[in-house]
Amino acid sequence: MSERETESPPLESDRPNEHATGTGSLGSKSAYFALFSQIGITLLVANLGGALLGRWVDSLLNSGPIFLIVGFIGGFVVGALGAAQIVARGLKQFDAQDAIEKAARLARRRAESEDKELR
Repeated sequence: MSERETESPPLESDRPNEHATGTGSLGSKSAYFALFSQIGITLLVANLGGALLGRWVDSLLNSGPIFLIVGFIGGFVVGALGAAQIVARGLKQFDAQDAIEKAARLARRRAESEDKELR
């Protein structure tokens, strides 16, 4: 077996990535749409799940809508906490992407200034 066959393949390209795509390009409108969609779905599922669970408990106990209300409020709290975590994670990703872009711009400016000095 040759040395080349035993090496692991490179996971990243050697070429500079001028235009990031996928999850790395968080500044695009689609990233914001995905973030807000995820928040909305989290709130919907938590509220609906809490309300349905409360209604089910009410039907088992033959009680009024007390558990429905408690389930809805509990679902709202759980959904709000989940949405807060999603927002915090999204903001961290946006900040990280901004830092990467800022570092790339700084490196590009330094390279351009060095090229001008060599001329």
